[in-house]
Amino acid sequence: MRFCPNCDNILIPKNKKLYCKACEEEFELDQEKEGYKIVKKIKHDEKEIAPVVLRESMKSSRISAQDRKAYEEFFGGSEADSY
Repeated sequence: MRFCPNCDNILIPKNKKLYCKACEEEFELDQEKEGYKIVKKIKHDEKEIAPVVLRESMKSSRISAQDRKAYEEFFGGSEADSY
């Protein structure tokens, strides 16, 4: 980690150079480029955990083949054929 020699602000990597947001100056990278990689880690706590609700089966909410046939007989089948 390096700091700006002008204002002592932290330098961040940008466009393969080190950039100071305060003075808006760019500085050359050292040979050790791995030390300038920005890594963001997000820590989650128990308050953020949401319950996941899973259904046992989707078939129970669907219409059965027998009910579908009765529905088609009652309402006269498809209306698309009449056009």
